[in-house]
This record gives sequence, C-alpha cells and structure tokens, in this order.
Amino acid sequence: KQWYQRRVRHSLFYTVMVYGILRPKKDILTLYQIVKNKKLTKIIFGSNFSFKAFVLGQFFSVLFMTGITILTYTYFILHLVQVLLLVLVVTWNGAKFYVTEVFRVPPSESKRNKSS
Repeated sequence: KQWYQRRVRHSLFYTVMVYGILRPKKDILTLYQIVKNKKLTKIIFGSNFSFKAFVLGQFFSVLFMTGITILTYTYFILHLVQVLLLVLVVTWNGAKFYVTEVFRVPPSESKRNKSS
C-alpha cells in the first residue's frame, strides 16, 4: 500500500484514540485547547469553535505542507529556491539578532560617548 494511505489511517486512528476514547483530562493542555483559546480563533469563529473545525483545519494544513514537500521533491528548481529562501531568512534573522542584541550599545554608554 502507498505510504500516504498508512499515514492517513494512522492519523485517523490517533485522533479517535486520543480525543474519542482516551479523552485527556481537563487539566492537560492539548493543541486543541491552545488553538481554541487563541484571540485570533475567537475573532474568526466567535465562541463556537468546534472540534470538527479544528480537525478540518489540521487536515488542510497537513495537505498543504505535504503538497509543498511533494513539489519541492519533484522539481529541483523549486527545491533550490526553497533552500535559498530559507538560508536568506536564517541569515537575516541571525544578523538582526547580533545587531540588536549582541552589539547593542546601552543607553548610558551612548550618552557618555556623545558628551566626550
């Protein structure tokens, strides 16, 4: 059988076991509870965010990410563009961290240097 059929069956089995049969206690924080309590979720869905909407959202996000993975695996140029974008973002993030945090001049020193 295809790998994606096994993955779909495993996801369905996991969801039924964890949320249907075992049902976590109220004090255990799950992803569903985190998403349900987010401000953006309350803005979009109001107070009636259901478990079905959560599962549907998870399904489409996994479908989207799997599609990107299949495309970048199939087409070398897309894979190359993806890797270059990731390297660019990581480099930018690292440089921004060093400029703003490591090489930052404290306000007390900047005033002292201007008065000299």
